[in-house]
Amino acid sequence: MSDGRTAVRFRADKVSSDNDNTAPQRATTIEQYPARTKKRAVAMTEISSIDPTRAALIVLDMHVGVAGPGSDAGEHAEAQNTVANIAGLLEVARANEVLVIHAHHRSATGVRPGGLLPPLFRELADDPDMQDSAADMAIIAGLEPRDGEIVVHKERFGAFAGTGLDMILRAAAVDTIILTGTYTNLSVESTARYGADIGYRCVLAADALCSISAEWHDGALEHGLSVICEIGSSAEVESALGVAGR
Repeated sequence: MSDGRTAVRFRADKVSSDNDNTAPQRATTIEQYPARTKKRAVAMTEISSIDPTRAALIVLDMHVGVAGPGSDAGEHAEAQNTVANIAGLLEVARANEVLVIHAHHRSATGVRPGGLLPPLFRELADDPDMQDSAADMAIIAGLEPRDGEIVVHKERFGAFAGTGLDMILRAAAVDTIILTGTYTNLSVESTARYGADIGYRCVLAADALCSISAEWHDGALEHGLSVICEIGSSAEVESALGVAGR
């Protein structure tokens, strides 16, 4: 690709020519082209007032092996100052009646051949490195759940599927979810899309998110999330909560 753009190409098992009418088979590999050098502006939207008593702050997948130093998202998390920004939002939430929920990933269990499971999760099924006791699944220092805070364990990208999160939020009279964590284009986006579909107002603190790269993060915000979420900085989220400077 000569224009230097970042792209993810799903290469089919069977490559067909332009004149071949045979449909390509399911992709099995991903190739990443060199990143573009031009910096894109991230789409931001105005965040209107948020009632702290009707809001939940959700922290997604901030595991050592996911967003810590040396991990896939570690470099982008450092550039974004993601950990410190989430920690700041946690402090604000805990002091102002915002419900705090932690969503932690675990490998799928009880998987059978032919089961309805996406390829990535099938690969990770029953993986001992993705259980509670695994070092990579430890939570990054400063972002650990406190006593009494809700933790949901998920086996898919989003925090809603198979976790009971919707019932937890409705029981707490929550109508607004503030999303933080990783990956912007996977766990965060899946949670936002599901939440929006079932009626929740979704707010993103863009500098409290991270992904594999800035390109993946920015692309998710620009091409989808900006249509279904209100997006701003951590400081703007605090301001919308009416607690900035308290």
